[in-house]
Amino acid sequence: MPIKILPQEVISRIAAGEVIERPASVVKELVENSIDAGATAISVEVRDGGLSLIRVADNGSGIPREDVPLLLERFATSKISSSEDLKAIRTLGFRGEALASIAAVARVEILTRAKGEEVGTRLRAEEGSKTIETAASPQGTQVTVRNLFYNVPARRKFLKSPFRETELIRNTVIRYALSYPNIAFRFVSDGKERLLAPAARPLERIAQVLGRDVASEMVGISWEGGDIKVRGFISRPPIGRSGRDWQFFFINGRPVRAGLLAVTLERPYSGKIAPGRRPVAVVWIEVDPNLVDVNVHPRKAEVRLAQERAVYFALGRAVEEALSTFPQREEYVQGAWPFEGIPYLSAVKEEREDYSTSTFSILGQADYTYIVAWAPEGLIVADQHAAHEQVIFERILEGKERYLLESPIYLELPPAEAELLEENLEVLEELGLELEPFGKGTFLVRMAPFPSFPIPPSEFMEKIAEEIRGAGRLPEEEMKERLAMRMACLAAVKMGDILPAEKMREILTEFFNSWSPSTCPHGRPAFFILSREEIERRLLRGR
Repeated sequence: MPIKILPQEVISRIAAGEVIERPASVVKELVENSIDAGATAISVEVRDGGLSLIRVADNGSGIPREDVPLLLERFATSKISSSEDLKAIRTLGFRGEALASIAAVARVEILTRAKGEEVGTRLRAEEGSKTIETAASPQGTQVTVRNLFYNVPARRKFLKSPFRETELIRNTVIRYALSYPNIAFRFVSDGKERLLAPAARPLERIAQVLGRDVASEMVGISWEGGDIKVRGFISRPPIGRSGRDWQFFFINGRPVRAGLLAVTLERPYSGKIAPGRRPVAVVWIEVDPNLVDVNVHPRKAEVRLAQERAVYFALGRAVEEALSTFPQREEYVQGAWPFEGIPYLSAVKEEREDYSTSTFSILGQADYTYIVAWAPEGLIVADQHAAHEQVIFERILEGKERYLLESPIYLELPPAEAELLEENLEVLEELGLELEPFGKGTFLVRMAPFPSFPIPPSEFMEKIAEEIRGAGRLPEEEMKERLAMRMACLAAVKMGDILPAEKMREILTEFFNSWSPSTCPHGRPAFFILSREEIERRLLRGR
């Protein structure tokens, strides 16, 4: 088959698929534009989960009449002008793709009036054609999107129910309402007002969005050092939820996925909160824009930090200081240092100040299950599977493990397993497992979180599907963590594996420098240490 250049219409729809995944994606892009326009009030209205109608209106600066013809052109933006600007993004949007992508898969109407103009401008776009005319309009911009994905039926087929899509939109509005308490937000779904949040102080905004009972149990956090500033509110230790759906993190005003930020937040709660409970948190992190890369994800859902460990350190210190007055729960000590009389050791726990580790010497394997090593602090015995599993878990959860396969793997799965995977394609992609539906019950695997599958790919995917089925309906972050745990368990070395000395050294080195060098992802202890004094006492030396 000869190679040919695709028609512009097809190119636009492909590009739209990278940015506009579902109705909530449209709302996200439009709300970001409103915030960048300096709006002090933003209204979001949807019908039928956003498929029939999405309308976002603001009182921002508006769009000058002469710029309206460029609105639907790709890469047309007022927010950057050169490649140098990409090194220090200070706005939520910057690529100029959102409106063009939306117009490629929906019928769009934009009504706007810039400050100083007497009348407004209306732009209508449908099927690649557009009309522009004068119209009465208040200052600001109103974007109306109708019949989303009317020309991409395959995308509509993979959407969830209108109720679920509405909840995803509401959660999107909530995130931006919490990130920008100085802006008034209103959300209306099928004619019913679901959120009304006037401009307020940060804690008042938490009360408006999450409830006054929650806000009354929050304590402030604050830490500043160098180019990093952390502020926000976290719940008192007695208060907690079963999941992380009420943990919100913002970097330079941009909502970001929790990942290891959630792990760092929860570590100081160890011994202070009941088992199985997660703290509530709204955390704003400010970093020098030159140290943040926001252009690493098509939907700008992730950021890359030049000093990510410093950010984790700053967050951890802020939470530790805020919780310092709350006592430990004596009945719950999981996660506490378990070796009475032995100080924290750099060989087995990373020091926050300099992140260094002591030297150790590999002695060998015990029963082909345990790695035995000697360090100045004593004899270390580590479960090779548990230690390796924790290393892989953190790397997968952080999105660091992504390998493009030399050639795609074709998989055919039973209908039940295929349906479960299709419902969680986004979560799996975030973990480095890229699946492309290829017909009924079949997929193409293009990327994986390891260079090669630890077991046959079909068996691996069946086990992932089993994990999804067993998890039931979980918030996205919890599902992500659970699947990362399962993948790590499948990929880690097993009991009975014969390991060369270099492999044992590699596992221990990475484990001792991980963020949780004490247990495996399931909470089981991964190592123990026998001090020289304990060995001498047991052998009756020195008596």
